Amino acid sequence: MMTGLPVPIGELPELVARTREGDERAFAALVGTYQPFVFRWAIALAGDEDEAEDITQEVFVRVHRKLSSFRGDGPIEGWLYRITRRVALRTRREAGHEVSSTAQDVYVTDPGARVDRQRAIELIRTIATTLPMRQREVFILCDIEGRTPAEAAAMLGMKDVSVRASLFKARSSIRRSILATHPCYREQP
Repeated sequence: MMTGLPVPIGELPELVARTREGDERAFAALVGTYQPFVFRWAIALAGDEDEAEDITQEVFVRVHRKLSSFRGDGPIEGWLYRITRRVALRTRREAGHEVSSTAQDVYVTDPGARVDRQRAIELIRTIATTLPMRQREVFILCDIEGRTPAEAAAMLGMKDVSVRASLFKARSSIRRSILATHPCYREQP
């Protein structure tokens, strides 16, 4: 489950209910709660901040129109992720762009290590764009977003074992590709 939400997790069902009844302030609170997450997912799928902003806006337009279709039998995060994914894929098709993944850099105090880390992240991001969509999504959710396979499974509407299998395949493909093109990353005996 997500942490750091502006609205306590126990109040989310009430917030959703109030939004369904037309309470615009409740909807604004819902947007304020989930906008950072939707934007992060959008940028991971689109790879471009401007495109991610457009996707995020479109997601919340759809949420406003279709909140009545949210059944509440799973986490709202999964429903929001699926909407974000559909909007990103539609945007990609319309613009003729490839959906890519991204990783957020973490500040490292050693400038040399920071450069090496940035190069490694860029390499992984580039290779991840070649993965099949399902593997790419699982990789983004688990290894970039830090979600557990169970959380990713709930968000994607998959079985936990399928997520674990896709994650294993994604990591193996990325590792093989890195080692094939950059032998300097091989472990030294």
